[in-house]
This record gives sequence, C-alpha cells and structure tokens, in this order.
Amino acid sequence: MCGLIWKDFLVLRKTLRLYVLFLLGYLGMALLGIFDLTFVTAFCAVILMILPISAFSYDEFARWDRYARTLPLSPRQLVGGRYLFVLLLMLAVAAIGAVSAVLLSFTGSADLWESLGTQLVSLGAALFIVDVMFPLNYRLGPEKARPFLFAVTFLPFILLFLLSKADILDLSFLDRLQPSQAAAGFALVPLAALAGLAVSFLVSCRVAERKEY
Repeated sequence: MCGLIWKDFLVLRKTLRLYVLFLLGYLGMALLGIFDLTFVTAFCAVILMILPISAFSYDEFARWDRYARTLPLSPRQLVGGRYLFVLLLMLAVAAIGAVSAVLLSFTGSADLWESLGTQLVSLGAALFIVDVMFPLNYRLGPEKARPFLFAVTFLPFILLFLLSKADILDLSFLDRLQPSQAAAGFALVPLAALAGLAVSFLVSCRVAERKEY
C-alpha cells in the first residue's frame, strides 16, 4: 500500500514542485499585502482537487491499470492506495493553509478565524468534488470523466446563486455570526466531505472489482 502511495507522489513530483512554488509565491505576496489570503485558499483547494484526478490520466497513459492487475494486490488495495494518497495530500494542504492563516493573523493582514473558516469550506468543497470524480474516473476513464469535472465544480455554485437570487435560500445569517462561530460551523463541511470519501471509496471498489482491463 505504501508503494502505491509513493508511486503517485513520484508520478506527480514535477507538478507538485510547480504547485509548491506557486503556493509559496502567493503566500509571500499575501504577507506583503499584495494579494488576499483567498488566493492561497483557492490554490490549496485547486491542489487538492486537481492532483489526485491528474493521477488517473498518468495511469492511463502508462497503462498502469493493466500492469497493476498482474501484481499480488486486490482491486480494493489498488483503490485504497489512491484514496490514502488523497488523505495525505489533504493533510498537507490543510497544514499549509493553517500555517498561512496563522502567519497572516500575526501580521494583521487577515482575521485568524475568518481565514480558517474559508480554508475549511474550500477544502471541503474540493474534497466533495474528488468524492464524485473518483468513481467516475474508475468507471469511465479520465478522458470521458473530464466533462463531469466542470459540471460537478460549477453547477453547485450556480445553483446556490440562483436560489439566493430567488430568495429561496437566505444566507444573510452568515454575516451575523462571529468569526469563531462561523469557523466551528464550517468545520462540518470537510467532515461531511470525509464521510462522502468513505462512500466514494466503497463505490470505487465495486467499480474496480467489476471492471475488465
């Protein structure tokens, strides 16, 4: 299992280095007051959302799935390695986001609780997208599943916007919450996404066990 996780990190190492450089650049400019912390928050969410999905494209290009089925590993173990990779990546991104929020709070550039709340919502939203996209990638492959990525990413925001404009959904209560209260409430978003990740894992295992390569 450790070898599967290490394989994903090695395959994506160049992309990871590039993302880390961008992230450090955004953090530096946020500390200087050039950019807002939302740039760092958004980029953390992009890392969590894009990198695991990109791993499927690399696997398809290298025909990894066919080779992996010759190894003494069950489909559940192969799928589990990819999901553990997501969890490790999420922990790393969350740690970077938390450190960024603390640093900016010390400089007075941002409120700590507001920054943490934004981080939690962004990471939770990115993880929800991963929850949906992983089974689709196992079922359809990365090329056919790619159009669904745009739908899963943008449709929820469009729906929230339309419901808010039609006065069906009232989000004004968020403005009345204290930053610490909002951060505590927003912590439910990544927790719900983690629960969804468990369901997503079971679905992906079922798909991988039935798929023929």
